[in-house]
Amino acid sequence: MAFSKRKPSEARRSDCHDQLAGRWVSDPYRWMEEDTPALRTWVLAQHEYTMARLTSLPAREGIRRRLEELMRTPAMGTITKAGKRYFFRQRFEDQEISALYCQDEPHGAPRLLLDPNELSSDRTITLADTHPSRDGSLIAYRLSFSGSSRMSLYVMDVDSKEVLPDVIPGDVNPVAHAWHTKNRVAWLPDNSGFYYTRCHRDAPAGEARFHHKLYLHHLGDDWRDDTLVFGEHLKREQTPYPQLSSDGRYLIVVVQDVSGAAPCSQLYLLDREDPERGFLPVVRGIEAFISAAFHRDRLYIQTNYQAPLGKLTAIKLADIATGEFAATTVIPAGSHPLGAWTTVGNYLFVETIEDVSSRLRVYDLAGKLVKQIELPGIGSINALSAEPESEDLLISFSSFLMPRAGYRMDLETLEYTLHHQHEVPFDPEVFEIEQVWFESLDKTRIPMFLLHKKGIERDGRNAAVVHGYGGFGVSLLPAFTAHVIPLLERGGIYAIVNARGGGEFGEEWHRAGMRENKRNVFDDFIAAGEWLIAEGYTQASRLGCFGWSNGGLSVNAVAAQRPDLWKAVAAGAAVTDMARFHTAYGGQHWVADYGSPEDSNDLDFLMQYSPYHTLPQKIEAPAILTVAPDNDDRVAPWHSYKMHAAWLNANVSKSPILLRREEQAGHRGSPVASRTIARYADIWAFFFWQLGLD
Repeated sequence: MAFSKRKPSEARRSDCHDQLAGRWVSDPYRWMEEDTPALRTWVLAQHEYTMARLTSLPAREGIRRRLEELMRTPAMGTITKAGKRYFFRQRFEDQEISALYCQDEPHGAPRLLLDPNELSSDRTITLADTHPSRDGSLIAYRLSFSGSSRMSLYVMDVDSKEVLPDVIPGDVNPVAHAWHTKNRVAWLPDNSGFYYTRCHRDAPAGEARFHHKLYLHHLGDDWRDDTLVFGEHLKREQTPYPQLSSDGRYLIVVVQDVSGAAPCSQLYLLDREDPERGFLPVVRGIEAFISAAFHRDRLYIQTNYQAPLGKLTAIKLADIATGEFAATTVIPAGSHPLGAWTTVGNYLFVETIEDVSSRLRVYDLAGKLVKQIELPGIGSINALSAEPESEDLLISFSSFLMPRAGYRMDLETLEYTLHHQHEVPFDPEVFEIEQVWFESLDKTRIPMFLLHKKGIERDGRNAAVVHGYGGFGVSLLPAFTAHVIPLLERGGIYAIVNARGGGEFGEEWHRAGMRENKRNVFDDFIAAGEWLIAEGYTQASRLGCFGWSNGGLSVNAVAAQRPDLWKAVAAGAAVTDMARFHTAYGGQHWVADYGSPEDSNDLDFLMQYSPYHTLPQKIEAPAILTVAPDNDDRVAPWHSYKMHAAWLNANVSKSPILLRREEQAGHRGSPVASRTIARYADIWAFFFWQLGLD
């Protein structure tokens, strides 16, 4: 396809102002929030100009070819066991999207259940999450259309592969979740139906991400007739999450609300053999996160309430039924954050995050240490999967230079063996990993991982790209990222900064980078760049910065605050307008992390860093590449459009200001292999061009 090389015009500005919390806030590109022909024409012109520049770069085709080699290899996802069956996703070299498979026994031949490659000619229908029944005979799953997060729920008979007529439409947003807590379908033990969440049918238009309640669906019934089980009096922003004990007697519901000044959680339990008593409160309205799971006669609860690094407690189910109960501490708060955990047979497996890497320990059910498991190295546990009384545990693990691998642990010996390994054609022995620490502006020590070739010269002449996130308690642990390899092979440095706002050191680390402390995140990014220069790894003319989503907010903020520090900045699906983020889609769920623009105190600190509002009228900008998935219904694409227009208007340097639109793609960009490869070929071609690697 030929793209226009003519530089498009800047966007029309208006004198739009809003009065928020007693102050006037300027919004000259408000018109971009409406999908109009004028906006589509402007975005297309910006995109075509960007693609004309990027596709003509000498390095791009070589990067694309290398990414084809790296990202077209056969890949298997996390394995989930249900009954005697194993469910997993797999993509072969000639496929664009992963398909769903099952094995009926550990060493049986995989059976194809669902191939999304056959659902649409343009590969815009993709498989999202899966929820097998306890015995594995049925599986519920959601399909996403063009990346939308409002997905319809389907049910398949695993033996016959027949898709049942029980479809719950995406319009009511079934099994949705806000950040931090995952949602699930909770199957009845006899497979006659399941509990699930959705918004109620009479929710106002455009509010399917709110008003969620818990329903019981019986197979064969019309979803409109499903029984409302819990949540009639929940407020708009509260979201319930169900879980059922293995015998089906007890149902718990965790209620989470992240729309206020702090996350708030509740937990209720229903004895289904005594439904007249209703839901009994177990945890009442604490400002913390909780997760819970049944095992045998107890309910296990993980929380960071009065324990910023997390603790694990247990309550006897029989005691809850009497109304007189107390939680027993099983795993007390220690010196490292708790991560994933699961109960299997007589054991409790607990991940901790130590020095920004996973550790795994085995305890008995009372919390006595049995063994520390030696993992394959510095890295991260992606998943722990097992049935409650299983004979094995499945562990998914990866690291910066180790593609994802699956291991099977024998619960008799507590030893694990390799089950499968994702093979990627590169030589990890050529590279090395450094973990370094540096001081941020307030003298807080911040960790950062550096990936680069062995024997690199610290002469200040290396190209380097800083990547980070810094929000919502998200931890950036060592994990394999194939698209980075072309940078490393070309002699570049990839620096992953564990900025505050993440969860690498528990809730206090998270809170140190949220709300009124958000400035710490940007200080951490800036200090990372300054340290790389001071230590001789790079120089400002060869330093880049890359972030996605909340990470896109971070890199836009530091580009506006310190344009002299960066040569090139790439931001994908970025949050940029901190005065109006709460008005689009599920943005109200981000208030606990960002603050509320409708509160005068919160608005003060939001306006101190909002990239869209703090960008100077004139700025010697670094090169900017904005990537905007146009069907993103998590972070509205108008954040990207407005920020791109603001950069164009303010920039007085000769650096390119580029906008790459990705059609029919959701928040993370299209998962289709060819489109993923094209996206990263463009991003890395941009960095190679600007950092002198082409």
